[in-house]
Amino acid sequence: MKQIKAIRKRMHAPAGRVIQPDAFDQFVLVRYGLTLKKRLKGIGKQTVQRFLQEMLVVTSVDEAWSLETILVKTFKNINIKVPFQFYRVMMANWPEVQHFLQREIPAVPLKHHIIVTNPVDPNQLQTIILNQLAANTLIETLGGNPDMMKIITSKQVEQLTAGLVTNDAINWNKVATIFQPIGFDIDSAEDAGTKQWFEQLMSE
Repeated sequence: MKQIKAIRKRMHAPAGRVIQPDAFDQFVLVRYGLTLKKRLKGIGKQTVQRFLQEMLVVTSVDEAWSLETILVKTFKNINIKVPFQFYRVMMANWPEVQHFLQREIPAVPLKHHIIVTNPVDPNQLQTIILNQLAANTLIETLGGNPDMMKIITSKQVEQLTAGLVTNDAINWNKVATIFQPIGFDIDSAEDAGTKQWFEQLMSE
């Protein structure tokens, strides 16, 4: 009887460790809190957490994760909802974030584990962020007018991104110069915690 009970226990143990898809987001954020968050410094802790929350909105547990595609979609979804300093903080912390995603996402105990593909190297990351900063500039300048956005050419975007680069690297002083006249409305924050985070980001 003891042997039968032990066998039954072993049979049920794996099933007990499987989580339902609706618990996935919370599981990932808890894992972040237990691992990577402890290693990040200052404003990076909250910024990465908020990035992960936005990332989980545009991802699915039913398909493989292309990190390149997910990063582009997440930034596009965030666009001008944050000050430009958000992108600088994410650029600095991306290697650790990517390592976390590559390690933790496939290990989440779903019935069907998620495959993570297409890691983003530093050059790809810079291009993605440059394109998003250019898009954000256009959104702000054109007031989000969809008709005006449609007539923007790829050459104009290329010229805009080129103007943000010095010696093949993003020149954050130039980025600041472009966004300074536009400004950022910290009162757009949904709550006091977000407003405080905006203020901290803008002082970075």
